[in-house]
Amino acid sequence: MCPVSHYKCSNDFCIPLDKVCNFIDDCGDNSDEVECSHRKCWFGEFQCKNGECIPPGFVCDNSSYRGCIDGSDEAECAPSDFATCADGSRVHRFFWCNGWPDCTDNHADELNCRPCTGDSEYKCPNGRCIRKSNICDSKCDCVSDCSDETACEDLNYFTMHQDKISTCTVGRSMTCRIRETDAIERCIRREYICDGYNDCDSSGEYPLSDEYGCDVNRTREDKFLCQDSRALPLDVKCDHKPDCLHGDDEMDCGPISPCNNLTEHTCRSGQCIPVTSRCDMKFDCYDKSDEMDCQEDCHDGQFRCRLMGQCIPREAKCDYFVDCLDGTDEEDCDNEIPTPCLPNQFQCDNGQCIDISQRCVVGEDRRDGCADMSHLNNCTSWHCDEDYQFTCTSGQCILRNQTCNGKLDCEKTWEDEDGCPFQCSKLAPQCECQDIQINCTSQGISFIPDAEYQITKFYLANNSIHDLSFDKLDRLIYLDLSNNSIASLAPYQFSYLWRLQVLYLQFNQIRLIPNNTFYGLPSLRVLHLQGNDIEILKSMAFYGLSSLATLDLTHQQISKIEPGAFIGLRSLTVLDLSFNRLTRLDEGTLRGLPALLSLDIRDNHIKVIGTNVFRSVPTLNKLLSDEFRFCCLARHTSTCLPHPDEFSSCEDLMSNIVLRVCIWILGGVAIVGNISVIAWRSRYRRCNQVHSFLITNLALGDLLMGCYLLVIALVDVHYRGVYFIYDSDWRSSQLCSIAGFISTFSSELSVFTLTVITLDRFLAIIFPFRVRRLEMTRTKTLMAGGWTLAGLISALPLLKIDYFRNFYGRSGVCLALHITPDYPNGWEYSVFVFLVLNLVSFTTIACGYLWMFYVARTTQNAVSLKKERKTSESAMAWRMTLLVMTDAACWVPIITLGLLSVAGLSIPPQVFAWIAVFVLPLNAAVNPVLYTLSTTSFLKSSAPTFRRNHNLSIYQDCRRNHSTTNSTALLHSAVRCNSVRYKNGDAGNSLGRTSSVRWHNETITLQIMGT
Repeated sequence: MCPVSHYKCSNDFCIPLDKVCNFIDDCGDNSDEVECSHRKCWFGEFQCKNGECIPPGFVCDNSSYRGCIDGSDEAECAPSDFATCADGSRVHRFFWCNGWPDCTDNHADELNCRPCTGDSEYKCPNGRCIRKSNICDSKCDCVSDCSDETACEDLNYFTMHQDKISTCTVGRSMTCRIRETDAIERCIRREYICDGYNDCDSSGEYPLSDEYGCDVNRTREDKFLCQDSRALPLDVKCDHKPDCLHGDDEMDCGPISPCNNLTEHTCRSGQCIPVTSRCDMKFDCYDKSDEMDCQEDCHDGQFRCRLMGQCIPREAKCDYFVDCLDGTDEEDCDNEIPTPCLPNQFQCDNGQCIDISQRCVVGEDRRDGCADMSHLNNCTSWHCDEDYQFTCTSGQCILRNQTCNGKLDCEKTWEDEDGCPFQCSKLAPQCECQDIQINCTSQGISFIPDAEYQITKFYLANNSIHDLSFDKLDRLIYLDLSNNSIASLAPYQFSYLWRLQVLYLQFNQIRLIPNNTFYGLPSLRVLHLQGNDIEILKSMAFYGLSSLATLDLTHQQISKIEPGAFIGLRSLTVLDLSFNRLTRLDEGTLRGLPALLSLDIRDNHIKVIGTNVFRSVPTLNKLLSDEFRFCCLARHTSTCLPHPDEFSSCEDLMSNIVLRVCIWILGGVAIVGNISVIAWRSRYRRCNQVHSFLITNLALGDLLMGCYLLVIALVDVHYRGVYFIYDSDWRSSQLCSIAGFISTFSSELSVFTLTVITLDRFLAIIFPFRVRRLEMTRTKTLMAGGWTLAGLISALPLLKIDYFRNFYGRSGVCLALHITPDYPNGWEYSVFVFLVLNLVSFTTIACGYLWMFYVARTTQNAVSLKKERKTSESAMAWRMTLLVMTDAACWVPIITLGLLSVAGLSIPPQVFAWIAVFVLPLNAAVNPVLYTLSTTSFLKSSAPTFRRNHNLSIYQDCRRNHSTTNSTALLHSAVRCNSVRYKNGDAGNSLGRTSSVRWHNETITLQIMGT
């Protein structure tokens, strides 16, 4: 049993209804082409053997384009199958002997058609057989001699006026409708009216022929009934033109209104026409009286037609174009012998010369081209200008504005009027139809309009259509229902549209896609659903879309996708679910997509995801998401975004074993070393209090860096093997923000403290007698400011400011360093803190120690022995090198990479991981050694061999260090004492100076060596 939209063949096959009677054997047994009722071909059309009708221009064109499906138009194409007209054109045998000559110049297609022996026929001297109804009808049908119109005066069928204008005799003959430029009209006698043969050469252009209205019900009120038995349209009544044989359509018309003598001309019948239409070589009066008796004077530069008296421009005389209705403007001309044309001209067959640009161009004006139309012959190889011209199949060119103008400009093919807008819907006449589509866009309709069966594309956007009934529209291949305020779709809504290929449903108000909504759309290849408010995709929602290749569900409100929602999409290759409200992707969500290649789930809020959700799409090779963890679940994809950051992988926070070990070592060393420094400095805080206070602050800052490293190490252990699942949660957690705060605070506090320590030593060494060193009170104030500044710098990104959105969560290790080519939120702030501020601090420290080394070396040269000087210089150089190089090893790589990243250079991500984990905490681990654990004071206090002298050493060390606290005052005192002791001799003065310099040298040594 076949569906209602199909036809059952005799062999039990089912074919679509529109395949029946389409001139093609779709059943295989031709049963679909039997008992077909095809339309009758129009006058001038070629009828194929299968009953199909085509324009005559496609006959014998050696092409299947728009020809007969059965090829019968190419069957009889020998030269003998064509009649040749006098102008060289040819007429196919199909159009021979149909009673109306296509060769108007020699009637070659109507010659010798039959013996012409019937009582109703007349044979012309040239062999043409015509109907006797055309004898004495005022039209010359026998060319050359017009023998059919001789000896007709006594019959009184028509009146031939002196100016060669004929008019039919009312009651004796019927007037055929003619063109406004025809001086001669055909007059059909009463005995041939309604005899079943069209004796008016109307060709369908002028429908009121002698056979019109013969078979119409005479009781119809919308017709005028003539005495000659014809029923004519009501508008023929009292139109000043007798259409009935006896002229009864012009009787009982009442009084005739007079014409305005100033602006109108009164025809003999009483018809009023504009006064300018008088004698203009066009018949405006139905009785032709406006072109009779034209005796007005012609102006200078005009020529008077000899018989009818009209005036035409003098240049129209002998220009090959007949302007006078009597043809006298082309008589007595000297152009019978053609003259050669110019190189840029084309010579017509009649000798006329025209511009070459008019060759093969069908002009809008009759004077565009040859008067004999020979410029349109042999144009098959001509090339038209596609910018403003339309090319006919014959090769002739017409202007673009000549298409769809209601006039057949492409001769015999008529294709210039194909695909033109027309009305095809009775219920929605405001809709415009063209070719196979109906356009009802923004027409205010609320229903699916009716249309001719050939219309297969419906454009219905921007309406309010709620009645979605498609049970009789199975022919549709394109349907646009966008922006129709459609709020819901029912199951099996489109089940009849099995041919539909494109469906637009965007910008509606659809919230739910129930199961089997798209069932019955196996041919659909394009589906647009953007701009809706879809919230839920039910299971089997897209079942039936077996040919759909792309599904765009972006910018919806989708929060739930039931398992199996995509079952049936076996051809789908691209699925876009971005910009929705998805919070989870459960197992089975992507089931039913065996051919999926690309999936986009960006800009959602997915928190829960099944570990095997991507295993149901083994062909997936491109995944676009917001988090790298999704890539870890789809490792078989060749392209997955986003890329992992510099620190994370699918398994662990610290994916490299070296990084994993180093972070524990550096963290442990930093914590143990700095706790040792704090403990030792607290025990001996009376010794050089300012210096110890600064070192203690440095140790506190570095201790925080160790804590940060241990936090990251513990998180790595906690998420080992499953980190990718919790990557987003971790980076957006408060603990990550706290860890980032600690790392930034520790780093900036250490930098600030090292800078203060360097300045303190610099002042003590470079300006020992002029600048007072830092006192404890001022030092505490300075460090309090440093703690506050570091805290503000670190805490500012924690505020709820969009600029710092997840500032510390930009990487898995919660570092805010800008050492990547990306530009996340707050990158300018990171550059300022870690590049600008730290670069200034590092430069200050490096320059300070270089200057101190230079002064120390100069002082030692003045007081030390050569051997002692070398030993001291070597020790100081080594220590200062360590101080500067450790800072350089920490900050120079970070600053350099930061500058390169700002410049846009791409650096391997592995470098960033090593810098962030190993280089940044380097100072935190090394500073305890450089500033405390390797100093002479610490070593002496810790060595067992010095325990007996411990108190003395400490006492001496404290005394010595205490003396350096107020170096300026003590040095003046020492110099004064030495001066008194040796005031009586030069030796005393010399010894005093030497003692002072040695004391300064000792102070420099102590400062640089870090005690």
